[in-house]
Amino acid sequence: MIRPVSVIIPVIRPEGAERCRDAIFDNAGIPSDTFEVLALEDKERIGVAKMVAALTEQSSYDLVCFLADDTIPQPDFLLNALLAMDRLPDEWGLVGLNDGFHGEELATHWLADKRLLPLIGGEFFHTGYYHCFTDDELTSRCKALGRYVWAEDAKILHLHPMLSGRSTNREEYPGYITENFMHDQVLFHVRRRNGWKTP
Repeated sequence: MIRPVSVIIPVIRPEGAERCRDAIFDNAGIPSDTFEVLALEDKERIGVAKMVAALTEQSSYDLVCFLADDTIPQPDFLLNALLAMDRLPDEWGLVGLNDGFHGEELATHWLADKRLLPLIGGEFFHTGYYHCFTDDELTSRCKALGRYVWAEDAKILHLHPMLSGRSTNREEYPGYITENFMHDQVLFHVRRRNGWKTP
């Protein structure tokens, strides 16, 4: 039986979000009545972590799939992510999607069960971050819990400029502005040293 999924898309680039949404419906690999797509524009530029928290709060289902608005999900991506979830203990945890970025080491895009939330501080992306290192913390914590698996066949085309050797545009990728990146990098290392707590 297919478990229903809430797919969440924090939006900076509305045209990219629309393209992503269309691809979700075309390529989920599961019936459209077994998932919902929630997209919310970050008009105040509060950052991906707070956007993921807001969208998770709005979500209807226990499984949440995070996609950025510069991704194009490939055929059967959600079906294959759900099949990978079945490989985890009691069939729940974090599934890293294959977006061609960091491979199985880091879940930059993912499918996650809300049962993780009380084990990782109540939020998938710690809201002290602006953008970067959110996925590093989430993946590290789920690996330590024995609740992480990578879904090689759950493929996502990620149109991030770094993947093609281009520099990031400050308007389109505010998370990579130097001060935002440095803040997030320092926060990650401090939290990791402190058992994932912010002093």
